[in-house]
Parts: sequence; C-alpha cells; structure tokens
Amino acid sequence: MTILHVVAGLPPAGGGLSELVPRVALEATRLGHDVTIATVTTASEPLAPAADEATAGGVKIVRFAPSAPRVIFFSWAMRRGLEGLVAAADLVHVHSNWTFPVWWAARCARRAGKPLVMSPHGCLDPVRLAHSAWKKRLAGVFDRRALRQAAAIHATSDAERNWIERYVGGRPRIAVIPNGVELLPLDRPAKPTDRMRQVLCLGRLHPLKGLDLLLDAWRLAAGEMAGLDRWQLVIAGPDEQGTRAALERHARSLGLANVVFSGPLYAADKTRAFAAADLFVLPSRSENFGIAAAEALAAGLPLIATKAAPWSEIHGSCGWWVDVGAEPIARALTAAMRLDDAERAAMGARGRALVEAKYQWASVGRAMTALYERLVAGRR
Repeated sequence: MTILHVVAGLPPAGGGLSELVPRVALEATRLGHDVTIATVTTASEPLAPAADEATAGGVKIVRFAPSAPRVIFFSWAMRRGLEGLVAAADLVHVHSNWTFPVWWAARCARRAGKPLVMSPHGCLDPVRLAHSAWKKRLAGVFDRRALRQAAAIHATSDAERNWIERYVGGRPRIAVIPNGVELLPLDRPAKPTDRMRQVLCLGRLHPLKGLDLLLDAWRLAAGEMAGLDRWQLVIAGPDEQGTRAALERHARSLGLANVVFSGPLYAADKTRAFAAADLFVLPSRSENFGIAAAEALAAGLPLIATKAAPWSEIHGSCGWWVDVGAEPIARALTAAMRLDDAERAAMGARGRALVEAKYQWASVGRAMTALYERLVAGRR
C-alpha cells in the first residue's frame, strides 16, 4: 500500500504526536509499505528525533511552508500541493483536530475517494473541549463532518472511544488500537542503599497535566512520611503556556524541598532519567493514553496514574490508579515510597511484562496496518 499521514507539525518539543506519528509510519514501512508524512513546517526547522529516525528507516516527509494564520497551521503550499499526495495514496491517515491540515486532508481524501482514517489523539476529551470552548465549537463544524465521513476513527483506549461517540453522535466506525512503546533492554544497575530515591514525572508542562496537584500531593505526603527527605521529585518536560514558572512559584509557596525541574529530556537523557527513577507518576487531568506511562512501565518502574488516564489494569499489580486530586495522589505516593526497593522492583517487573504483552510497537504497527488493509480492500 501507499499510505499518507497528515499532521500539523513534528517539532522536537511537540510531545506525543511528534513521537507517535513517525513511529506508526515507520512500522508500516518495516512491513513493506510506501509511507509519506505531510506536515506544515519550514525547510530549515528541526524535526522531532522520531521523525529523523523514521526518515532513516525509509519514511518520506514532505514539508509544506506555513502561512498566516499560524494558529491553525494554515499553509498555502499545502492547499496547493496536498491533493497530489492524496491522489497517489491508497489511504489517508489524519492526526489530531482543530487545524487546517486536518480539514484539508479530510476534504482531499473525500474528493479523491480514498479511505480516510482519523486519530483525534485525545482532542475530544470533555476536559479538553472545555478549554477555549467557543473556538472548538466553531472549528467543530469542520471536524465533525470529517469524523462522520471517515472510513474509521482510531481511538487509543475504550475511554477515548466513549469521548468520540459522545462528540460525533450516531454510530461512528471506531477502531481501538493503543499507542506503542519500544521495549529497550532493561538497564537498571544496582544502586547504593543510602542514595536519594527519585519520583519521576515526565511530559509536557501544561495545565491539563495536573502538575499543580502533584506538588500539593508532595506537600501532603511530607506530612505523612518522616522519611520523605530521602526522596526527590523530578519534574521533566518542555514548558507550555508559562506553566513551569507558575509551578515553581507554587512549589516555593508550599515550602517544598527536594523538587527539581529538569527541563525537557530526549533520547539518551530520557533513558537515563527512567533508569535513575524508582517510581513514576502521571497526575493528569486529561489523558487519552499517556505514552509516558507506557514508557515508565517498559523501564520497569511502578506507576501512579490518575483515573483521567486509561490505566486501570495497573492497579494492584504494577501500580496505583487513583482519583484525580492531590489527596488520592498523596496516598499513593506514601504507599509506594513506604515499600522497600525489592517490592518496588517486583511491581516494576510486572509492569514491564504488561508492556511486553500488549504495547510493543511491532504489535501495534501490525494492528494499524491490518486496519489499513481492510479499509483499502473494502474500497476496492
């Protein structure tokens, strides 16, 4: 097959989409398909490391120069050039919502009679819809039309399936395929028993990520646990909307000790951060999947995740699945930190086994490609 992916951007600090879209494309290429990613960016702008890896693996990336208004990733070059890429493709896969590349790619696919797959990637979570609600209601005129006419809508979890059904209405054709993670060789060298333990939270610094709740929970845990001075909270990730400065002010106002903001971590730096950690926490208010959670489990770390993320299967085995809020997170933190190293390591081993069974990229790539093949065969 010839597969075309369309995504607004693939910047180095773009988070989930910048990693997920190139990896989906790369897996299809490894299975023998011809794959192109179309995106809006200048010729000189650096792309995410995952995009560079995909290019090295045979994925073609076509850049269309941006135009005003930048806020919707508009591009006159894409307006003129995307139809040719769609005409040459057997299937078009469009990622996210609320932007010109989504609307234009969906329109081009419909006009060319090509199967269209749409992946909202969490955009239809009611919590996210409440942010800039009037803008999303306006843009929703275009998005709903595209979603209703898609050959399939891709959801990463049953929770996201429910959001899509609620937003689109009727009986949309939804395929649930999780995001994937690369299961690297586990490198967790023996550590001194008297060292400082680490709780790691890695991802975009954004209000929806619940990092203020995590800081409040860290303060509550300090009141419950005398040994908290042996623990350090590391918050890592690219800053968005000035969130880091607000979090640092909040941490100072709470008088928190042992809290470190490390900035964004990529590639080897991210791998080292997982290896140094003893526990991972995902305090999100909204999460369609939570790729960082899967990466943490793959790294052999116990996981604390809120019920805003679809990780119920960890509870009682390899982590804690708790209500959104400072107090539930604090209770889970206290319980996790009171375990000894061997008990946390056993939980981490069960988490890695879960990823090995369900969330490796190779199996996710096969499932996505099988969906493409069914849709293309149905059209023919």
